[in-house]
Amino acid sequence: MTTIINQGSMFEEMLGDIDDNDLYPFKARVGVVKYRPPRHEFFEFFQYMGKLDIDPILYHTTFNPSKILTFVFPEAWMSVHEERMFMYRLKGHPEVDKIKQVDIITKSPMIVSDFKREMVRVLTWPDVDDKYVNVGKLDNP
Repeated sequence: MTTIINQGSMFEEMLGDIDDNDLYPFKARVGVVKYRPPRHEFFEFFQYMGKLDIDPILYHTTFNPSKILTFVFPEAWMSVHEERMFMYRLKGHPEVDKIKQVDIITKSPMIVSDFKREMVRVLTWPDVDDKYVNVGKLDNP
């Protein structure tokens, strides 16, 4: 039997149990990647997700948001100042009523700081992450 995993089912598997919705006018879920770097092959097909929506959100220009917005490492495309104001600008956007859900995969403490802990999940993959744990440590101290 073949199992097909699409972007929606992958994010649902990682963030599906988050159901805290009182901070923003849309459902917001955040996954914080613990060890994998953004350049890891796992993120290869997802690393540009949401990139084109960042400027319209920050500058309140017209865009056609889908009901679910997904961002993977949006901090790669923003300054620290933009990271800090991202959610503030999103919740005040003129088209915010069209957005039902926002999913963010990040490593940025600036972005994570805009959410309550119930809205955040730390994402780990033990079968792969173990090789990153000891990076930078000397074998013979």
